[in-house]
Amino acid sequence: MKIISNLIYLSFAIFIFILNFSDYSNAIGNVDWVLLKENNDGKEWIDKGSIKPLPNGEISVLTKFFKNPTDPNDEGKLSLYVMRINCEQKKFKDTSINGIPQFKSKWQSSNNDELIDVVIENSCSEFSNE
Repeated sequence: MKIISNLIYLSFAIFIFILNFSDYSNAIGNVDWVLLKENNDGKEWIDKGSIKPLPNGEISVLTKFFKNPTDPNDEGKLSLYVMRINCEQKKFKDTSINGIPQFKSKWQSSNNDELIDVVIENSCSEFSNE
């Protein structure tokens, strides 16, 4: 029984060692956050390195939003979104919020939300410059 236990620990140690030197572990921290805008609602960033083309002229981008506190005892809230953007129609849908897939998300306009507008504008501009 002790031999099996030692083999499990050894296998686990080798696995951790391999993961430590893999490209995947380095990619976790490689984001290029760019602060796009700050207003009374909060702050909005995009990860320029995450902008990817999708079918039908759409793109995908990772965004980060910090919602300013509304109460003096509140600390605010930071959220991560993966947005799918249709640059032609200037519409978006959130495909993931804080790592949770949003399978039923629907296309929507920004409704003049300047933080969403700047994400759409900047992401589409970055994509067309590639």
